Amino acid sequence: MTIKLNPAGASPARSLIGSGKIDRTSAWSISADEENAILGSDDWTAYSAMHLGEYDAEKADTKARYRYPFGKGGKLYRSALMAIRQRSAQNGATDVYDAAGKLVDLVDKGKGKSAAPEFEFKAARFEYKFTETGPETKGAFEGYGSVFNQEDDGGDLIVPGAFKQTLLDHDKNGTMPKMLLNHGGLGGFFASPAPEDLLPIGKWNHMSEDSHGLVTKGRLINLDTEHGKRIYGAMKENALDGLSIGYQAKQWVRGTRANEPERTLKQVHLIEVSPVTFPMNGAAMISSVKSIDFADLKGAEDLLREAAGFTRAQATGFLARVRRFQQQGEPAAGDEMKQLIAAISRRTELLRT
Repeated sequence: MTIKLNPAGASPARSLIGSGKIDRTSAWSISADEENAILGSDDWTAYSAMHLGEYDAEKADTKARYRYPFGKGGKLYRSALMAIRQRSAQNGATDVYDAAGKLVDLVDKGKGKSAAPEFEFKAARFEYKFTETGPETKGAFEGYGSVFNQEDDGGDLIVPGAFKQTLLDHDKNGTMPKMLLNHGGLGGFFASPAPEDLLPIGKWNHMSEDSHGLVTKGRLINLDTEHGKRIYGAMKENALDGLSIGYQAKQWVRGTRANEPERTLKQVHLIEVSPVTFPMNGAAMISSVKSIDFADLKGAEDLLREAAGFTRAQATGFLARVRRFQQQGEPAAGDEMKQLIAAISRRTELLRT
């Protein structure tokens, strides 16, 4: 028998969204202790209310009966709904898949008290070239900040025209998206950013759409400083080879079938475009980071700073997360942790050379 939609969970999920009790950004995982906290003293009504699926082949009032948890601590997690969409599609639980999609729509439309648009990131391999013609143009480069009609690992696909309005708005206001490094430390891998992390590392002077994607042209600045030299050197050696956009989704179409993108983005508001150390799209997953040797934290910090252009705050924040994951053992399948593991897997050998 298949897992069916649990009405006792669908209604409370909508109530949490309506009251603004939503976590839009954290990675999803739930431990046995957290499940037991929901259950309390055998409160199976409360336990059922936090699960979107029900497997009636199992006995009532057992954990095995209730599947696809979507929240904990009195909050609904958007990342949990995305995980449910993926797993229910794989398991043929169509009703659960559809219900999770509708709940994501409610979250993304801002229903509830927390109605601010979500600040999102989308990374890709950075196909760029330097366009320096002399000392006065040192640090000038161009490439694609985003490519159209390619579904990423998060299930999003950007279509031509998605950047048209935001580029018109920037042109009208005499502004351009900012150029930061690794989103200024805000992109999910690092600890809270240090003030210097939020300083631009360059300036974009042209952005436009062509048939392939978002064309970007810019120039690195402060190349006479130690930090500027590290970034410039890392890009020259292709050690810093990712580009990521920071944006707010304005218009999109939700996929209705398992083989369709989760979202087809038709309009986005572009806030910043960052060279990044770890482009995520196309990453192969691994199940553990235990085999990666970051025991020498000072040496690893130096490698990250020299080979990848990290600031000290970014390097130490990154390594703190790696160490925490190693201490926890086999990591849970949260979106942020998956991305971090995939990033480490791709880049470890480069950082050691």
